Amino acid sequence: MAALLVALSLASCWRQRDDVSGTDGAAVGVGGAVGTAGSGVGAVVPSADGDASAVLPVEAGALVAATHRACRVMSLRGDATLTVPSRGTARPGAGSADASASRWLALGELVPDGAIIGLGTGGRLTVQATVSTREMTIIGPATAEVCPGGDEAVRLSHGKATSFPGAGVRPGAEVWVATPLGVVRFNDAQIEIDVPGADAERLKVSVVTGQATFVPAGGVTIVPAGESDAGRSAEPRAGQHGVAGAKGTSGEPLALSPGTTLEASRPKGTAARWLRDLVGACARRASAAREAGQKVATGGRSNRASLADLAAAHVQARQLARAACESARAAGVMLQSQYDAAIRADLDRADESWKALPPTSSSARAPSSSAPAPSTPD
Repeated sequence: MAALLVALSLASCWRQRDDVSGTDGAAVGVGGAVGTAGSGVGAVVPSADGDASAVLPVEAGALVAATHRACRVMSLRGDATLTVPSRGTARPGAGSADASASRWLALGELVPDGAIIGLGTGGRLTVQATVSTREMTIIGPATAEVCPGGDEAVRLSHGKATSFPGAGVRPGAEVWVATPLGVVRFNDAQIEIDVPGADAERLKVSVVTGQATFVPAGGVTIVPAGESDAGRSAEPRAGQHGVAGAKGTSGEPLALSPGTTLEASRPKGTAARWLRDLVGACARRASAAREAGQKVATGGRSNRASLADLAAAHVQARQLARAACESARAAGVMLQSQYDAAIRADLDRADESWKALPPTSSSARAPSSSAPAPSTPD
């Protein structure tokens, strides 16, 4: 009897495996991609509208162990590709395939850091940050990078990103959604962020519930939602549509209250030129943040501001620098052909600059006569 029960159990397992396998036993993934059984690839099932590329939410058995901070693919509908750009330089005369590797995105996997996700029209992807279980949904057509450096963040080149309140929310922990036109920050909100065109000329942010902050890139114009191109003002309009504290196109943060709908546009010109402008703005903001940190270290010698004021100014300068650099990286996601090693190096140096902590009081003291004086940085 025991042998019979074991045989029936094994037969049931084989039937379940065959339900989600191809003719050779390989699991069928998004868009017909094939992976080995147990690889975490989701099963393709017909949707209500007959779309055979819809994929069920991930099951616990398909989860890849979270060995590091990253974003996990929780649910997926439609075709989605994953491209890992080369950090080096492609061989002269080589095509794009030589500089990067692309494959289908797999359900349940951890998205590699720096990978670019491409969603087709009608595609819908939900990812979860392993550090907090916070979830974000991206709607295609879209190009994005998720959880860069393991952070609760999205770099949205174009497409739509949405979030709902509740899950994964932690006190003081903000989600940063960077676009080529600016950064949207929030802690616990129902929000929709839309970059409708592949050249990222426009941005629309809608806050349903909760609070958010928009940090526009320098030169971006804020306009009331729904206003036509012909009726747009060259300057933002403060106090309309829930936008508080609009300060022109200087890149200062704008508070977004519940019910806010905000639209923004960048200056006319090529996307490549805009990327170069954003990289320059990132470097300037990073330099300003570093200078603000140096003032904190020497704050006790100044009579013009208290140490608390200097520290607050340093925190704000760091936030503005991070926002400027994230906008530049979001534009780089959009322009992979222009986002070369030199630009990446410039952004990496800027990040190191604004992230640098002020020197401690011991390191700020003058060196003793027995020790050589350190060189002064430029």
